[in-house]
Amino acid sequence: MSESTNQPSTDIQNQPVLRVNQLDSHQLDDEIHHLVKAQVNNVFQFFQPGVLSFIEPELNASLRFILWKFSVSHSSTTFGQRLLNLQYGSSVGGSVLTVRQRWLYAVLVIGCRWFQDRAYDLSRLTENVQAFDVVWVAIEWLERILKIASVINFLVFLRQGTFQTILERALGIKARFENPQAMRQVSFEFMTRELLWHGFAEFLFFLLPFVNFQRLKNNIRRRILIGQSPAAKGDAKRAQYLYEECAICGEWPTNPQEIGCQHIFCFYCIQANFKADRAYTCPLCGFPLDDRNNIKGVICDVR
Repeated sequence: MSESTNQPSTDIQNQPVLRVNQLDSHQLDDEIHHLVKAQVNNVFQFFQPGVLSFIEPELNASLRFILWKFSVSHSSTTFGQRLLNLQYGSSVGGSVLTVRQRWLYAVLVIGCRWFQDRAYDLSRLTENVQAFDVVWVAIEWLERILKIASVINFLVFLRQGTFQTILERALGIKARFENPQAMRQVSFEFMTRELLWHGFAEFLFFLLPFVNFQRLKNNIRRRILIGQSPAAKGDAKRAQYLYEECAICGEWPTNPQEIGCQHIFCFYCIQANFKADRAYTCPLCGFPLDDRNNIKGVICDVR
């Protein structure tokens, strides 16, 4: 009877936890901390601006302590781990965290971060500035060593799947499943379809900047107007324009311009189209714009 009772807990301890679940649990913990802090900021939103900036390190430490008190201290699991059915356990034996491990977790997570945020202010309170400069240099070197060690530890974590952070490795704790994991049937059809469309969209975003759609549109328009004859150049009546619309945008022309035919254009419309397509022609009559110097300003008469 005792063997059948202990069998499920042994299976849970030996069941490996996916790396993505461990990474997601840490991400969820950070998001929960930011959400709680945002609620506190909303409470003080009508107070004097900057009222919380002086005590922000203490505020963050207090929020982390509250989250630790009702999570790791109470059930050996963080809120992010609880959402993913995970729990901290000792790397030796797989039992829950001891009281010593829980308090060390609190000191390292809460106390070290508070000291890091308050280190500069503490340096201004001491009278022996030179002595604290030595301590400050030592702290900077320690941070660099920890960053390098964190990178190495993360690479080892990707290889072995345990001890995601230096903290977990130092305390000898690792993530495990809190309750037995049920087998589930996973269909990858939706994921495959999403990955396919995502890759196709990324390819389009890369390709579209290389396509000159304005020039392509103008080429299609020229094919349609190929049977129409362009207006004669040098028309004596070109000086008088009775048109009130830009041949491109159809609005009242801003800073009217002409290219040699009997139609007028906005300055920005004709300049932008000519820069996009050197073989640009009038969209109404097909008159070719051979050179940029052929774009000239005109005065429109409204009758």
